[in-house]
Amino acid sequence: MLKFLAVALLSALLTLPMSPVAAQTKDTLTVGLVWINDTLDPHMHYQRVGILININMFDSLLHKNTKLEYEPSLATSWKALNDTTWEFKLRKGVKFHNGDVLTAEDVKFSFDRVLEPGKEQKRSPQYGNVRAIKEVRIVNPDTIHLVTDKPFPLLLERLVFFPIVPKKHIEKVGDAAFAETATVGTGPWKLVEWKRGQHLRLEAFNDHWRGKPAFKNLVFREIPEVATQLAELKTGGVDLIRNVSADLLPEIKANAQTYVTSAPILRTHYMMLDMRTEPFNKKLARQAANHAIDREAIVQKMMAGLGKPMATVVHAAAFGYDPSVTAYPYDPKKAKALLAQAGYPNGVDITIHSAFTEFRPVFEAMAQMLTEAGIRTNAKIWDPGPAYNKFFQGEGKATHGANGSWGYYSVFDADAILHPLYHTEPGGWIGKWYTRVEGLDQLIDQARSTLDQPRRRQIYSQIQKMIKEEAPSIFLFYQYDTLGVSKKVDYAARGDEWLWLYDAKPKR
Repeated sequence: MLKFLAVALLSALLTLPMSPVAAQTKDTLTVGLVWINDTLDPHMHYQRVGILININMFDSLLHKNTKLEYEPSLATSWKALNDTTWEFKLRKGVKFHNGDVLTAEDVKFSFDRVLEPGKEQKRSPQYGNVRAIKEVRIVNPDTIHLVTDKPFPLLLERLVFFPIVPKKHIEKVGDAAFAETATVGTGPWKLVEWKRGQHLRLEAFNDHWRGKPAFKNLVFREIPEVATQLAELKTGGVDLIRNVSADLLPEIKANAQTYVTSAPILRTHYMMLDMRTEPFNKKLARQAANHAIDREAIVQKMMAGLGKPMATVVHAAAFGYDPSVTAYPYDPKKAKALLAQAGYPNGVDITIHSAFTEFRPVFEAMAQMLTEAGIRTNAKIWDPGPAYNKFFQGEGKATHGANGSWGYYSVFDADAILHPLYHTEPGGWIGKWYTRVEGLDQLIDQARSTLDQPRRRQIYSQIQKMIKEEAPSIFLFYQYDTLGVSKKVDYAARGDEWLWLYDAKPKR
């Protein structure tokens, strides 16, 4: 097997001094993250790190419990009135962090600021998630109707993470202040301090309708290097870290002060191939790249089995998954042959990009596999954060490929990955730039506009077969959410990838 598969990352570091913000008390929960999102406005981003923070500051109409079952949140009940209209009864007496009481006007405003015609591209990346909603009707102060343009089977799933924001407050302070210094929600914690590049400090909201959380203070620290996160976990600088790589697991398990909790999640990892430029504007070259990757070796030898090789873009736990779609077998010789047929008998040079520092060994391993199959690969690692986002998603800049990861917004339906990755309209995050497969837009639209589940399953099967043939991406593995946790804290990884820290408790 390739040499790199036997190489483990160095994880031993000199003991690092704790930063002042990280000084631990029994009423403070500190989380180490690779980076902190560049905005706190939950409607103006779709980055997973930002979502993990926002869910602790904002509430949605619906929530999912640890069993991933719907439960009431800002809405106490809901029902379908017909194929396109849903009624939601709002919880009474809910307060925002500034003391304002939640009303139906706030709910309508939250949807309207995302759905406002002509604003979706420049205002809200959340547009694609709720674009099916054509009208929000206020029936009375405690009741709203959501009306969709067509039957929309994903509505409830999409509402689980659609934060409700305060209308009067935003109109008073403006979008810019709301995104950084005056962020106000109804969630369990409220904003105290945000020092970019360092930390975000939250404080328990004592008037939260669920009751105040177990920890008075919640701190997110920005620590780019995962090995540094581990050192901080072991010395008490942080209480929880995410996406623990396989090489670090033994240290966490062996340490008397820490433990590991893990759960399979919807998150899928892949390499997006830019179909606008050579060599990946040619189907044979894209198929060659798929044959170059040994997915099983990556999962078993570099991730300690904490994952599952992917055969298709749709997760096995999601509605619409087609088990008959098989993965491209690992076959470097065939990869070279297909590359030659594509017009590159002497191989080809490419550059690929990634900002997933916690998966750097996997990324580098994939680059070496491609290189050995004749696709000579320069693997560029970016620091996670705004620079990478601007380079890759905002500008739509041409490149050869980029490492991607998608968590479905924890929506257990094929649409939650097919639309952002392969639809070319606004809201189709990747599809509008990189992965443009003829005919997919129409099929995705058909599947998300019918309540006929057998028909939807049939369409999703057709889509997955088309995607395999066209090979716009290299599908790698389904991820486990693996957390390192201080034994001072009682917390279990969730199957939806959320860090819902209201459930975290100090161990007595």
